[in-house]
Amino acid sequence: MVKWSLGTKDNARAREAWPGALARWAEMTAGWEKAASAITLTPEKAGEMAARWAAHIAQGAPLDMGTADGDLLEALHDPDPTPAALSRIGERIRLHAQEAEGLVDYAITPESRPLLFHAMIGVVRTAYLQAELAGQGVQGAALPLAPFESTRKALPPVEVLPALAPLQGLSFDDAWKRWKLTATVNPRSVYETQGILKSLAGFLGHDDATRLTRADLLRWRDHLKADGLSNNTWNNRLSFVRGVLQRAIDDGLLPEPNPCEKLRLAKEASADRYPFSDEEAASILNAAREETSPSLRWAHWVMAFSGMRAGEVLQLTGDDIRKDDRSGVRYIVVRPDPEAGKRVKNGQTRHVPIHPALEAEGFLRYAQGIGKGEPLFPDKITDKYGSRGGRAWNAIGKWVRKTVGITDPKKAPNHSWRHRFEDELRAAEVVESQRDAIVGHARKTVGRSYGVQGEGLGRLYREISLVPLPAGVERASMP
Repeated sequence: MVKWSLGTKDNARAREAWPGALARWAEMTAGWEKAASAITLTPEKAGEMAARWAAHIAQGAPLDMGTADGDLLEALHDPDPTPAALSRIGERIRLHAQEAEGLVDYAITPESRPLLFHAMIGVVRTAYLQAELAGQGVQGAALPLAPFESTRKALPPVEVLPALAPLQGLSFDDAWKRWKLTATVNPRSVYETQGILKSLAGFLGHDDATRLTRADLLRWRDHLKADGLSNNTWNNRLSFVRGVLQRAIDDGLLPEPNPCEKLRLAKEASADRYPFSDEEAASILNAAREETSPSLRWAHWVMAFSGMRAGEVLQLTGDDIRKDDRSGVRYIVVRPDPEAGKRVKNGQTRHVPIHPALEAEGFLRYAQGIGKGEPLFPDKITDKYGSRGGRAWNAIGKWVRKTVGITDPKKAPNHSWRHRFEDELRAAEVVESQRDAIVGHARKTVGRSYGVQGEGLGRLYREISLVPLPAGVERASMP
């Protein structure tokens, strides 16, 4: 039940207000009835609505050119407008799309509005540019329209000048190029995103981002899932597509909402990874002593006594091995440096003290022979994205399987060394904040900045020194 007060208890005033109230009530109920019967647009129906709006303007309805400043008109002429200009164009199109809705006797569903937006792009742009020509006294600057049977007043056919051609669709590749300019992901992810978009275009049979719908993405998802794609991989691909589309939406090239919203699937549990046993750890470290290539000789030793990830180790350069003047502690700087191809999973720099076993093994002596900025492991070549830490499995993981003979699929160099090292720190009763500072777990508390220098770094050195050599590995003599 809806109650509506006339705002007075005076009978005379109430009688005066009654006709206006009835009119407003009729308007409200008509609006409710219209909304209740909202239709879902087809491309043809959206085109009809856009044409009706165009006819409305051509027959003399105001276009509000007074608020169309020079920047907007310049953007409409520009074949490659700036993101800010595109945003303004998008705002104008959304405004006139609302006007188009008001010209019909039916409502449309919210999901239909992106389709109407797309249909309005060409006619809105042409309307403004034709109005600009008319304002300059150019004759024959009437708005060209597609045939629309409900238009009462026929308009003379006028060819559209090349400069006034409707805005073209946005290809996935162009959307990707714009996203790439501002993306903060690593080069590998940028490259993979392009491949994901090509895969999507191949499935759809076109590469027009303006035609992409939620239904298209659902069909693509079902197709990939039928081929055995995991939920986690789908979520990863979806996140990149969503990012590219959102960049285009924010730049005014695509309408809201983002069709990727609410399409993520439940995350699947990752395959378990277990730490290396004492016997396995000893086999790897003893075998590494027999190797002559720098990466095989040292990478596993560094991981075993630092908890560093394989990629973090292999991307090290000579200037990443340092000494703290306040505490005298030798340490490794784990730091992101995109220009040098260095990446860290959580994006945070940390300082990891060098374990006494590494010093005794001769690691510092080896590192001193490497120039600043030179790769610590020059035998590991950079990947196609410029990263020396990329594809670490090819460099040191296969060696564990083939040479050392550890074939258990639940054991992997990156995870198994980290799990083992963290277990050893827990066994030594090292507190969580210090464990996080050493191994590089992202935290918003003290672990994020603990142990950068001085006493904090000295304490981390004492804690890391509690990690013992695996049984079966003899300590080397200190050089």
